Amino acid sequence: MLAEAIAQLKTSQVLLKKFVAGIENPTDDATLIQLRNDLVDYGESLSVVTYFFKDQAENELKNYELRNILQQQYTLLQAIIGELQATEGQAEAKAKFDLTPGAIRRLTESLKGITELNRTLQKEPNLVVDLAKVPVTKESAAPEKNGFFKRLFKK
Repeated sequence: MLAEAIAQLKTSQVLLKKFVAGIENPTDDATLIQLRNDLVDYGESLSVVTYFFKDQAENELKNYELRNILQQQYTLLQAIIGELQATEGQAEAKAKFDLTPGAIRRLTESLKGITELNRTLQKEPNLVVDLAKVPVTKESAAPEKNGFFKRLFKK
């Protein structure tokens, strides 16, 4: 159950990133710019738990409302927190993700803070974005940089 909820959150996180990319601001409205920046920060904060999964399901390209995405994520975050606080969820976290009790506690507290940010963002004006109109961009892998010691010793 824990792994499934995290995988769903990962899919929703990707959807949020596409949503933010599709927000249009032809008038350069400062509040919309701030909301977009807040959504980017919030989306990146979800990676505290979603980094466990690289693959995610594809989202349907249709109209999405910001409030619906945030409500879905809030529900998933609450489910993950509940699982991490339950004995069987802690056992699953240890078995699948090799998390220690301290890491589980820190993760749980981080997720509680993210849920507060989620609730704050849900109070913002609702936006609708048609993802079918958002240009599809393939993220190219960044070239691997040589570490400091590799450059130093040229190995």
